[in-house]
Amino acid sequence: MKKTILHFALILAVSPFLLQCATQNEVQNLQYQLRLMNKKMEDMKSNTVGEIQKRQADSSGQMSQLEQEIMTLKSQLEETRQLNSQLKDKNAELESNFSNYTQQEAAKRDEAMRRMEEEQKAKEAKLAELSEKMKVQQESVQAMQEARVQEADRRAREAKLAAERAKARTQAAGSALTTGGAGVVKIGATQQKKILSSSTLPETTSSTPVQTSTAAATPPPSAPAAQPEVQQHPATESAPPQTAALSPASSPASAAAKTGGGLAEAKNLYDSGKYQQAYTMYEQVVRDNGTGNDAIDARYMMGECLFQQKEFDQAILQYQKIIAQQAKHPKAASAMLRQAMAFEKLSDNETAKIIYQKILSSYGSSPEAAQAQEKLNKM
Repeated sequence: MKKTILHFALILAVSPFLLQCATQNEVQNLQYQLRLMNKKMEDMKSNTVGEIQKRQADSSGQMSQLEQEIMTLKSQLEETRQLNSQLKDKNAELESNFSNYTQQEAAKRDEAMRRMEEEQKAKEAKLAELSEKMKVQQESVQAMQEARVQEADRRAREAKLAAERAKARTQAAGSALTTGGAGVVKIGATQQKKILSSSTLPETTSSTPVQTSTAAATPPPSAPAAQPEVQQHPATESAPPQTAALSPASSPASAAAKTGGGLAEAKNLYDSGKYQQAYTMYEQVVRDNGTGNDAIDARYMMGECLFQQKEFDQAILQYQKIIAQQAKHPKAASAMLRQAMAFEKLSDNETAKIIYQKILSSYGSSPEAAQAQEKLNKM
């Protein structure tokens, strides 16, 4: 556009010179070109102005649109500001709620810890009480055991004294028979004493007459009457089993123990319900075997015999001997289990619980531990 204006100005500037020297045709051509130039100028003016106006109109529309967008952005910013304010309020409320919740949870946690500590203290006190009861019970069992041992010692001393008295009486009777006449024949312990002289001697009573020995002298054919029999004086009824050594034959329990069949025979008696006789034989096995396995099994069965006879306190003592002296023996767990059952029979459930718990702690992998757990679950 600027070039066109410059060309037009240049033509106007040189036109006077061209008019002076140009021909008519040239003037016409120049006029024609001027008209064309004017037309172009008008077209250009109209087009440019219209375009500019159009552009201005478009710009005005864009400005209006921008203003609307600006207003929209302002309104959005206002909404955002309001939302931010609301969020701040909510955040403050949440912080307050969280703080309250934290304080409540802390209070609950402190309360729970306090209750747990109180429960722990109560359990520790209960455990201490149970331990004290266990200690008292053990002392009681020990005292019972010592009393039983003292009683056995006392009976042994009385038996020994009775045996010595019986032996003295027997010796006195023998010396009296020896000095009573020349016709008295001395015989062995297994032979029957018989008077061969005609002198009369008082006949001593005997609870069990003994058969006449073939080694004794026979009376002469001219004896006027049957000869009276004389025996040694028997021991008193209070004499203990130790005096059995004076008799010709040993007791069945001693004989069975010596031949190795004591446990089997005692078991047969136990299975037959003859608990007292079985106890005697088991006791003999204990005396003969000391601390061997047979002695431990026999002592356990002594407790079983007493248990079956409902002598639970005495059975507890027998079981305690195994527990105290042979804690690692397989019978120790069984003895402890039966001891707890005996305490249950005596209505001492607290002690029974303590013993069941001790079985679980000391013999946790044994079958007796499973039985103890079942007992605890039922108590």
